[in-house]
Amino acid sequence: MSSESQHIVAIFGGAVSGAEAAEHLSSQGIQTVVFEQNHLPFGKIEDGLPMWHIKLRDKEEQKIIEKLTHPNVKYVPNTKLGQDISFTDVVENWGFSTVLLATGAWRDRPLPMEGADEYIGKGLYYQNQFFGWYNHAHDTDYTGPKCEIVDDTLIVGGGLASIDVAKAVMIQTVKDALVKKGIEVDLLAIEKKGPAQILADHQLTKEELGLKGCTLVYRRHAVNMPITPIPEDADERRIQKAMEVRQRMMNKLQDEFLFRFVECHMPVDKIVSDGKLAGLVFQKTKIEGNRVIPIEGEFAEIRAAQIISSIGSIPEMIEGIPAKGSMFDVADWDTGQLTGFENVYLLGNAVTGQGNIKISRKHGSSVAQLVAEKLKSQDMCSAEQAAAIFARVKARQKEVGFDGDLAAWTENHTPNRLENII
Repeated sequence: MSSESQHIVAIFGGAVSGAEAAEHLSSQGIQTVVFEQNHLPFGKIEDGLPMWHIKLRDKEEQKIIEKLTHPNVKYVPNTKLGQDISFTDVVENWGFSTVLLATGAWRDRPLPMEGADEYIGKGLYYQNQFFGWYNHAHDTDYTGPKCEIVDDTLIVGGGLASIDVAKAVMIQTVKDALVKKGIEVDLLAIEKKGPAQILADHQLTKEELGLKGCTLVYRRHAVNMPITPIPEDADERRIQKAMEVRQRMMNKLQDEFLFRFVECHMPVDKIVSDGKLAGLVFQKTKIEGNRVIPIEGEFAEIRAAQIISSIGSIPEMIEGIPAKGSMFDVADWDTGQLTGFENVYLLGNAVTGQGNIKISRKHGSSVAQLVAEKLKSQDMCSAEQAAAIFARVKARQKEVGFDGDLAAWTENHTPNRLENII
């Protein structure tokens, strides 16, 4: 351990943005301590990206591990801010030069109607819980919340995740219906070819299997689905072309995965039957510019076997961290600086809430660059302060059973993969 003064930065959350920040800081000689709430620092790469994205998942997780194995990075697993360590203790007592919060957006934005959450597990699931279960339901070691997939599911949302939910529902319901006919096809094969082609291969239709299929409802138009990006500087012609591509892609997804799509409807009330959520009341909308305008007096009921809400993710609130509505109170969105704290910054999904890998990586890098530059004019931790910090870090590592070998730890704690079982 160095006997000289040095900067030490704490990062809470080791996934995409946290790992990016750690790499940038550590490569400049700044000691970095990464606290991760789970065994492994993969965030929504592991628990939000659907399990069929095998190559992307493995590539991104390998990048994260490579960034966190730099000699200037110390990794501390199974340590959740606000639970195992308090935010106030970290900023007031540990002595870090700067604290970065890459704690993600793990809480689902609630359905916009009173009392809806009373029906979680009783006809209602949220996207984050759903994919956490879906990706690991095959693993006998999985102990998290359980969900179920049934035919005639209603999905509410408008991002890429909502399309993934629709795909997951159709893949599983088609698989289950085929099994009843004595036909075995694995989930990954159905995703690769699409349920429509799988059924065609067996000379079957959705209707012959007795399936209604799921329905995806969005408050905007199909062309507003962010299936393909539109550059900020795009002119009118390029925007129009991108929207045409989005429409074609949305039509293709519906054809391949056999789900229905209803645009320009927003949920406003719940339908309850026998103590379960049995559907939703929607109000028709129109789009003016970028605004969603409810159309007065135009409502529709959609009943379903269950509802999965995929209307966005927001951060879990942490005691001591100021909030503004459902988000953390950020003084400067570009830098992620937390209101009231000179040396605390948020990065990635904790600020953007978008769950986009490229955006999270870019934000993590930009915040780290700002912090590195700011540290040049900031007092360093003394040798005694640094020694005290590292002693506490080592004690926490020992408490959670981590010996410092991240590669071996990763190998021992990587979940069972479906592709290795089927």
